[in-house]
Amino acid sequence: MLSILKNRKAWQVLSLFGFFGVIFYFLHIVLGRIFYEGYNPFAQAISDLTASSSPSKNIASPLSFIYGIFTVTFSVGFLVYFIGKINKIISVGSCFFCLMTVISFFGYTFFPLSEAGYADTFQDKMHLIVTVLVVLFTIISIILYSIGFLKTDKYKYLGIVSISTLLVLIAGAMLINIMPQEYFGVAERINVYSIVIYTGILSFWMNKYVEKGMG
Repeated sequence: MLSILKNRKAWQVLSLFGFFGVIFYFLHIVLGRIFYEGYNPFAQAISDLTASSSPSKNIASPLSFIYGIFTVTFSVGFLVYFIGKINKIISVGSCFFCLMTVISFFGYTFFPLSEAGYADTFQDKMHLIVTVLVVLFTIISIILYSIGFLKTDKYKYLGIVSISTLLVLIAGAMLINIMPQEYFGVAERINVYSIVIYTGILSFWMNKYVEKGMG
């Protein structure tokens, strides 16, 4: 186990799990939409693709599951690798980021929407609670990353990227509350896509960091 932890090549491969997760996330959206006749991405939530009664469930859910596996593995690896490195704020931010991916993976796996929209069942209520926790931990982690990276000399650009992502999240949340229901899907995607893309950015950054032997 210790030899694996000290193996740079192994860390480089693991660092790319975040990027692999991004690929499978967008695959689940693209293929899910193809197998969901009549799906309207402008109005409908992404979760409709994996709802229990969704016609695209059999294709979208496995791809979403793989996305979750890759993302959780990456976030755990990111936490283990950077704990105690760079600064304490980034270490704490990595803890919250890891918690977010774990809650997202297990929460959405066990509590998908019962049907498209919101049917107000126990399953749907739990899905909503998971979403609230995911959003909360995402915001906390990105705030901490913004502060932590801005405090460094070499990685201020990641602090700027983190702040930009946070602003997009805030804008997306505001749009969800003010946009007509027929454009709910657009506002939601602004939020979700920004988090997924941010994960991909962290993935590539970690890969370069490990490659240069800076850990």
